[in-house]
Amino acid sequence: MSGYMTEKDFLVAEGDAGELYIFLHAKQNSPQSPVIIYDGRDHAVFLRNPDQKIILDYIHPDVREQLRHAHDVIVVETILENIKDSYLVNMKIVDNIPVDWSKIGLTTWEEAVLNVKNDESSKNSCQI
Repeated sequence: MSGYMTEKDFLVAEGDAGELYIFLHAKQNSPQSPVIIYDGRDHAVFLRNPDQKIILDYIHPDVREQLRHAHDVIVVETILENIKDSYLVNMKIVDNIPVDWSKIGLTTWEEAVLNVKNDESSKNSCQI
């Protein structure tokens, strides 16, 4: 799965008019014909440039339906709390993204949450 990078720290927000924004950390270079490929599940692939494929990792179940019906979103790239760039990105909705997520260490959002909860439970338990 070379050529993919994972964006774990991003935010999806809805504007007053129903438009969707995706906030993520700023990247080098300018985007070239960006598109987001999404199948309504746990992960999306953001093709920012021909050589830059960014996995939007663990999309929260509460925003999946809105993303699945969006024609486009506004991507906002930030450095700390400052906006470096913002641009419109077309959404390409597909039935299934042909990526084996497990090969790059990804599972479902629900499994990730359960793993965190299990890790916290094991930390809180004591052995005698």
